[in-house]
Amino acid sequence: MYSVIKRDGATVEFDLKKIGEAIIKAFESQNKRYHQDTIDFLSVMVTADFEPKIIDDRISVEEIQDSVEEVLIKGGYADVAKSYILNREKHTKMRNMKYTIHDFKETVDR
Repeated sequence: MYSVIKRDGATVEFDLKKIGEAIIKAFESQNKRYHQDTIDFLSVMVTADFEPKIIDDRISVEEIQDSVEEVLIKGGYADVAKSYILNREKHTKMRNMKYTIHDFKETVDR
């Protein structure tokens, strides 16, 4: 199997269930009905999409997320993809704010 490089540089074992959970959250945020078989199929399609990007048995979480977006759009779930993208952007902004606050506190403490 391969590993996923997280944003903080940590490496964790790949877990297909996490992709499915993220896709389900995006469907639910749109109040869109889904069947578990569809989620499983989309999750496998995501792995097929990012497989060429795996280097030395490692892939970044960002590349996986890019593949989720791509598969949802190609699969005819543009509305779900949009929700997924917006949620991803929200989390990016929250991380950036966290780092900004942390950097500010370090500056003040000096």
